[in-house]
Amino acid sequence: MQITDFISAKRDGREVNRQDFYDFASSVASGEIPDYQVSAWLMAAYLKGLSTAETISLTLAMRDSGTVLKWRNGLPLADKHSTGGVGDKISLVLAPLAAAAGLRIPMISGRSLGHTGGTLDKLESIPGMNVNIEMERFVRLVEENGVAMTGQSDDLAPADRRLYALRDTTATVTSIPLICASILSKKLAENTDFLVFDVKIGSGAFMKTEKQGTELALALKDTAKEAGVQVEAFLTGMDFPLGLKTGNALEVQETLEVLRGEGPQDVRELSIRLTASMLMKAYPEKYPVLSDAVEYCGRILDNGNAFARFILMIEEQGGDISAFELLPEAPVKFEIAAGRSGFWNGVDALVLGEVVRGLGGGRYRVDQEINPSAGWEQIIPGGTDIRNGEILGLVHASDQKSAYNASLSIIKAFVWDQSIQPLVRKVV
Repeated sequence: MQITDFISAKRDGREVNRQDFYDFASSVASGEIPDYQVSAWLMAAYLKGLSTAETISLTLAMRDSGTVLKWRNGLPLADKHSTGGVGDKISLVLAPLAAAAGLRIPMISGRSLGHTGGTLDKLESIPGMNVNIEMERFVRLVEENGVAMTGQSDDLAPADRRLYALRDTTATVTSIPLICASILSKKLAENTDFLVFDVKIGSGAFMKTEKQGTELALALKDTAKEAGVQVEAFLTGMDFPLGLKTGNALEVQETLEVLRGEGPQDVRELSIRLTASMLMKAYPEKYPVLSDAVEYCGRILDNGNAFARFILMIEEQGGDISAFELLPEAPVKFEIAAGRSGFWNGVDALVLGEVVRGLGGGRYRVDQEINPSAGWEQIIPGGTDIRNGEILGLVHASDQKSAYNASLSIIKAFVWDQSIQPLVRKVV
């Protein structure tokens, strides 16, 4: 099929077969189709949508546009993906935790997107940490140590790399079939046995409502099933940031706390719950009920095994372990106090994400350099009765003016006197 016919078929709402999607993805990856024609198809797909069969075809074609990883027989392979949140350092805890629990975790992660943080940016706040590993070495590290974390290589789902960039510039990012294909093309290329998805919903998420989140979760599950991969998807709240620290180096600090059996309860709880899901799928006879898997994961966090696996991963990827106590630190720490007494829920996640981004903790351009020390450190957990004048948190910034301006936005985003919602809203 000619590219003009491919575009017009979607424009007119006609179904396209799988081979045509394979030809399209191959031509996108090779650069044979110019950007303006790819963009035209993306807009047609955004406006007309894709059927379930077309979403599956596009996903598999994008996966097969590059390398699909190959593994030796051994421990079960699993991975987790979050649709993006604020303060979301779950991957940093889950990967070593799951490896210590008896899984192989080949985690290919991304960078900050919009107001949401990126796992790779967080890891790079550790001096020397290499998150651009060649796939051959990446596979070897996972085989030897049970876990490695890296970015997407040039030969892994290359069609997605180009489509992703064009979606960002053509206002077609929020199409659920295109989101599904983008996420899964990379995750399926990892060639794991199981996948767990953390679909964020709420003000700080890309999916604002439970209905939108459920639609994406079902699309991810149905498409992965077609590829022979077992999936469980969780809808989790993102009205408020996860944990108490938001910002790259700050989130690494909090990760270390949780891996040492401490840290905020919500980060610990969600890390354990998602890992437990993986264990129940990998070892159903050993973990027939959720409580068994949850209890085991808790023990691994508390006895230091997960922390040891994290240290091993960092060392193997060039990170300086001695620098953990010397992570980048902001020169200015600006206190914010409560302006009233009452039940304080916390800071709206969307506003806080944009504030941290504005401080340099995220990007407005692909080539923008990250300030790893910028962020927000909450001293008092959300869901607490507080007194007027009580210090609630600290803005970490490069200068006093930036810190002050950020504080004004954060204060306006304080949420008061709302009922507390559960962290895990739904399991699909």
